[in-house]
Amino acid sequence: MNNDITVGKQDVSDLSVPSEMTRGFGARGWTIIVFQAIMFWLAAGAVTHGLNVMLPALSKTFNLDYNALLALATPASWVSILGAPFAAWLMEKKGAKFNIVFSLLACGLCFGLLGHWGTLTGFTILFSGVCLFGTAFAYIGGTALMASWFVRQNGMALGWCTLGQTFSSCLFVPALATSFAVFGVQYGFWGIAIPMFIMAVLVLLFVKNKPEDVGMAPDNMPLSSKLNTRIEVDEESSNISMKTLLGMKDIWLMGVATGAIYIMLVGVVSQIVPRLMAMGYELQTAIFYMSASALFGIIGAYVWGKLNEKMGVKTALLIYTAWWMVSIVLNLYATNEYLLWASLFMIGVSLPGATNLSTALVATKFPRKLYIRAIAIVHPIQSVIRCLAFSILAFGLAYLGGYPGAYSLLVGVGVITLILLWLIDTTPVDEATLTKK
Repeated sequence: MNNDITVGKQDVSDLSVPSEMTRGFGARGWTIIVFQAIMFWLAAGAVTHGLNVMLPALSKTFNLDYNALLALATPASWVSILGAPFAAWLMEKKGAKFNIVFSLLACGLCFGLLGHWGTLTGFTILFSGVCLFGTAFAYIGGTALMASWFVRQNGMALGWCTLGQTFSSCLFVPALATSFAVFGVQYGFWGIAIPMFIMAVLVLLFVKNKPEDVGMAPDNMPLSSKLNTRIEVDEESSNISMKTLLGMKDIWLMGVATGAIYIMLVGVVSQIVPRLMAMGYELQTAIFYMSASALFGIIGAYVWGKLNEKMGVKTALLIYTAWWMVSIVLNLYATNEYLLWASLFMIGVSLPGATNLSTALVATKFPRKLYIRAIAIVHPIQSVIRCLAFSILAFGLAYLGGYPGAYSLLVGVGVITLILLWLIDTTPVDEATLTKK
């Protein structure tokens, strides 16, 4: 990664001040990280993991066809693609904090009402709201907040907060199931909605849009630090139009490449249980193995952030993609327990890396305020590409000999991803140059 950059009129080629970078995140920085981890936990669970118990509960309680609910969940989840431009528009008008608070309240309301509007139409409308606002508060608003508070340390900061996704994989479903058991299905959804409301209040009280609002600079630096010449991007970037961004090849490369990474992730994670059962394991054993694999994400949350910090986000993403490819091949040819657990370990370590590194990639190229406009374009492209995962799996399973064919296609996606990532220029944008085009 090239660190010799010019931002506006500021020369920031010498930004290395090791003694200052040992300051850590600071109390306010850690508050942002912890809040974002909780928001990741809530959004990932409400939009994805919770379906494991939501759909059976709604089907049984309201006598709805399970397959119909499952079918409707897919188009409802597509609404999340609109979450990026919606949140970007709202943040341009009111700021990231306002978007997060509003979207948390709206998502909580939609999620809580799922237990009261017991029709297929009601489920579709409400779950669409959950997907839209869940994306808006966690994956767009929350990551924009992270990009504003952490410039130099965004890799490690994102690494820690993506632990929220890791724990969502293994804890959200039991939490929602317990809420159903205690309060019943009709009121059990509020067991998750209320924490969203509480989170909205906490963000309102304790979060600022940027560290300058509390007299600090990004990365827990004092405003007087010479590391802060990059801050000028925050003010100048507003001159770069969406049309200009749409004309940049790196925007499209980022969207397609990170979407392809999610094809591998979704393709493997969605098939862990059926894949293990096809290998001869019982259902409960397969579920246990899946949960155990997710816990390895605790290691990955740190490792990918550290790798980003030490080697740069582009190199980290190339290594991450290759890691996924090896884990897929290893799982495909796991002929004994040792190889199987090696593959599950690698898969688990990979889980938090996708959100961490794909966010850091955009934030590196488009720092701070400009991140809002860039992610509004990159995220929808990424989401559309990610949706191809199930089609690729289905084709491989049906026409290419089952899992060997399907997993070979995923490895092929990895090869394409490596090429696309290699073509991306991660040098932070020069606002002055862009606005002249």
